[in-house]
Amino acid sequence: MNLLFDKFKSKIPGYNPEFKDTLFTKFTDYGSSSEKKRSIHGKLYENAYELYTFAYFLGLYNNDFIPIPEGIKKENFNHAIENWGRKGNKLLRKDFTILQEFIFSSLVAKTDIDFIMLEKGEIEIDKVVKDLIITFESYTNGGLLILKKNFDQNPSSLLKSTFLLDLILESKNTKK
Repeated sequence: MNLLFDKFKSKIPGYNPEFKDTLFTKFTDYGSSSEKKRSIHGKLYENAYELYTFAYFLGLYNNDFIPIPEGIKKENFNHAIENWGRKGNKLLRKDFTILQEFIFSSLVAKTDIDFIMLEKGEIEIDKVVKDLIITFESYTNGGLLILKKNFDQNPSSLLKSTFLLDLILESKNTKK
């Protein structure tokens, strides 16, 4: 399982390019290392992977598995999963690389993997990692669609400090 996790976290997942300008550019501040700078620009996330992670869990909680259409050249933000949540040189930030493990665990639960065949070598580990990434991208795509739809319907919703939390709670309440 460790080898599978190590290979998984070395990957850079993609997303549908339609969300680059509509969500990632609006909500994230690429390359900014300053909390103050991010606040001045009105960005919700300092890093693109933070929005990606939120969209993943939003899609997962809503069970919105929506694969990125075939033939679309996916965007990415050139940041391997193994770097997500790392403190780096930011003194005030705590390391939260456990995020990688939470994502991996949820993907293993939601991806059809025959671990016995994997253990026997009848399935290549790279195939399993590819399936995990497809699951990751598909739930993220579903979450990005939910986020875009909500933002398009009410652009001022971002002014409410609990906007993103409300989306998660709304999905939880509609499943009851």
